[in-house]
Amino acid sequence: MAGLFPAVLFLLKEKFSDLVILTPGSPEYEENMLRWNVAAEHKAGAVIYPVSTQDVSNILSFAHANSIELAVCGAGHNHRGNSIDDGLIVDLRKMTGVSVNPLSKRVTTEGATVWGSVYEAAERHGLAVVGGLIPSVGVGGFTLNGGLGWLTSAHGVALDNLIEADVVLADGRILTCSKKENEDLFWAIRGAGSAFGIVTRFVFQAHEINAKVWTGMMMFESRHLKGVVDMVNKVTSEGNDGTASMAFAFFARSGELEVHVLVFYNGSEEEAKTYFAPLLKLPRKVDLVQMVPFSQAIMPHGSAPGRQWRKVTAGSCLIVPLDHSFIQSLMDDLEELVTKIPDALETIIACEMHNPYPTMRKKQTSTAFPFRGRHGSIQLMPTWTQEENDEACWAWCRKVDTKLAKEFQRRKNEEGMDETTRNSVGTYINYDGLHKSPKALYGVNYERLVELKKKYDPGNVFKRFVDLLSGE
Repeated sequence: MAGLFPAVLFLLKEKFSDLVILTPGSPEYEENMLRWNVAAEHKAGAVIYPVSTQDVSNILSFAHANSIELAVCGAGHNHRGNSIDDGLIVDLRKMTGVSVNPLSKRVTTEGATVWGSVYEAAERHGLAVVGGLIPSVGVGGFTLNGGLGWLTSAHGVALDNLIEADVVLADGRILTCSKKENEDLFWAIRGAGSAFGIVTRFVFQAHEINAKVWTGMMMFESRHLKGVVDMVNKVTSEGNDGTASMAFAFFARSGELEVHVLVFYNGSEEEAKTYFAPLLKLPRKVDLVQMVPFSQAIMPHGSAPGRQWRKVTAGSCLIVPLDHSFIQSLMDDLEELVTKIPDALETIIACEMHNPYPTMRKKQTSTAFPFRGRHGSIQLMPTWTQEENDEACWAWCRKVDTKLAKEFQRRKNEEGMDETTRNSVGTYINYDGLHKSPKALYGVNYERLVELKKKYDPGNVFKRFVDLLSGE
């Protein structure tokens, strides 16, 4: 595979004259190279914008015939894989359609649709889909690699609600897959879809939702951490009927450690306040919780916005019930970082804590997604501005990630732990910015994925996100 030689670029423009194609000389080129994470940015030889599945098929056929290296960009909200140096980017950001069938309660989206658009379309019919907490996050990468959201407590992860998908393979073939058609590919894309092709159409099972839900952010002083942890342990217990979810994060932006909490309850305000009463008894610095439509139960952005920020992410897990002393030690780790490197004050440690049992209804091998278990997710995101702090911030991220992995190994081997949790990889791939090996990321599903990779992408074209054939 190679980059775009002038003669091949000429042929590309000639063959796809009806599509937008940007090259380094185009006025809009630099802006379209921008990504959510600066570390994911590269200078491509060209960017092409398909508007249909057939366009994607034709582009991949051309790339295959001309041995062109390529990358795929959905909504661009990722930490790697959606850009490339010198080669061709297939940018789906003109494919953002969404439609709702209220009778079948199904929602269909295109490859680069964002969750904010999905929520707005679905709630017009009293429906909602398991999706992201950040409205600008795309449906594609979120779903193909798992998908944790407010409705996970009731309906599992996003990919568990995927009914059907259209996948364009590296040679241009278009395959529709579901539990009844191309079943092995359907198994693979639900957890490792970024490694098999370009998914241009998603069909989701939607669920009825109340006209308004109780949600919003609260802020607590760090001394109230134990009370927050106790509330998390209630939300993640089997006693949760699926109506409640919660996320919490540590910040030091103000110069003092704070605990930010996001709550969600799919019910009346009275029921919500009764359920979350232990948390509401704690003194709060900020309380923005209210009844709002589901489409507004979101975070505006997931981390510090702006081009000046340098970031790295790591995604691990926390087995529940949480151990307060261990969570306190993570807050101490954050304090150590920002004390040593004040430039890293925007660093976040964020945890999504849902009732894990609906996700555990399926076996670890039922899909390629290997992150099922009695746990929530935790994301480390060191954030800084100065290049001189790169090494130290990366080192901190690796150190805390190693600490989380050791704690996960210790707890999953506790007496009485269920088999699903024991077989979880403990790394949430959507947050993995440390480039762990595919075997570490996919665990018990790795060997089957390699075999299917050889069947559906033998040329290893789709390797930017995870290289399944790297032999690691």
